[in-house]
Amino acid sequence: MVPEHLLGKAVLKMSLQELHQFVRSELADNPALVIEDEAICPVCGSVMMEGACSSCGSRAFTDEEAGQRETDEWVKEENWTAPPPDNDELEPFAFVATPCSLADHLRQQIHTNFPEDMIPVAEFLVDSLDEDGYLRESMFDLASQFSMSVPQMEEVLYKLQRLDPPGIAARTLQECLLVQTEQIEADSEEKERAAVIISEHWELLSKIKVDEIAKRMGLEKCDVESAFRFIRERLNPYPASQFRDPWHALAPRREARLAPDVVVRETEIGLVAEVVDPIAGKIGMDEVYASLYSDMTQKNGHSKEDVQTIKESVQNARSLIEALEFRRSSLRRVAEHLIECQFEFFKLGAEHLKPINRKQISQQIGLHESTVCRATDGKSIQLPSGEVIPFEVLFDAALPVKELVRRYATERVNGKPLSDNEIAERLQTHGVQIARRTVAKYRDQLRLLSTDYRLG
Repeated sequence: MVPEHLLGKAVLKMSLQELHQFVRSELADNPALVIEDEAICPVCGSVMMEGACSSCGSRAFTDEEAGQRETDEWVKEENWTAPPPDNDELEPFAFVATPCSLADHLRQQIHTNFPEDMIPVAEFLVDSLDEDGYLRESMFDLASQFSMSVPQMEEVLYKLQRLDPPGIAARTLQECLLVQTEQIEADSEEKERAAVIISEHWELLSKIKVDEIAKRMGLEKCDVESAFRFIRERLNPYPASQFRDPWHALAPRREARLAPDVVVRETEIGLVAEVVDPIAGKIGMDEVYASLYSDMTQKNGHSKEDVQTIKESVQNARSLIEALEFRRSSLRRVAEHLIECQFEFFKLGAEHLKPINRKQISQQIGLHESTVCRATDGKSIQLPSGEVIPFEVLFDAALPVKELVRRYATERVNGKPLSDNEIAERLQTHGVQIARRTVAKYRDQLRLLSTDYRLG
């Protein structure tokens, strides 16, 4: 491949944030590249688009709202406001993005609550948490990383577990729930009974043996049921859940995004795909360098080194401009075709997703399969509902079945949840023939408990 083609494919594969970093670096290194005068958001420092910030959604007050001001007054932060959620003309990315990651949230507390010598160890533990907020690593292995004893490491862990969110860094579900009961300030019989049940009758609790627990604790059945309700309503088995990305219900994973790469809007003419790239369209060629490139010769007084420098700068600038346009057009073509193929999914939800793969899309729109892969890998798309999901979800043929499994797993017949076998039988009414073990696999992926352990 020629360098221009390699650059185009590399740029196509970049996420929006990676692309902006790359373009900024090229602007600093290549004098033949220029960017149009751009308004900078005084709130977050990002590029403005048509009076609104492409990152935080802030906008300038209109003259009617704020009155006439001097031309240099518009940059003052007090003259800005966040857009209302129902403003369709703006991109409210602030309502889409996760404002603070779990790791950042914990580090802020560590630096204010831990002694100096514990901070590196505590931050290491934070980096070792899984996506649910649990610490699955061996305490011996973790302690050996810092030449500490296990009791010393457990002392740091104890302090970490008392931070917000409650139950964070627990090693087991039982420990997670116990830590939360300690942190709940309410002083009630339900709380005390719940703590005893969790600590002393865990196996019976996990199997929801209400009568047996009541017998062993010398309580009425209604008292144990009240403690069960306290556990179900006040305690959270997934302490990191509030920090998950908006699409975790469709595709549970740990993958942060500040803004979608493509936005799908519902307009008067139907669904429209817009590629989010406020900087690429503003990149251009410097007029001086373009003029020098057109008539440069050594006879015009340019040295051989100057000629080579100008030539490389202009050619690299042209390659970048073409690569940015290639990325934008390829993303748009893929997104528009996905809207056409998955129209019911965008309008009605996950149960209406149709099986399709990247190879089929490449054949239908005339792009190479590798180009379609680069255009969708690691990128996200905003649905008309406002949810942001990875492109990968649109190629998950099992998603409609998973949604049916989710629906039936939350149903109850005569007060009892459906078993995996019963769910498989229900799916047959929809023409879906899958085994019980496949239902169990999908249920696990959706973080739904088995029948014996399901409280809800």
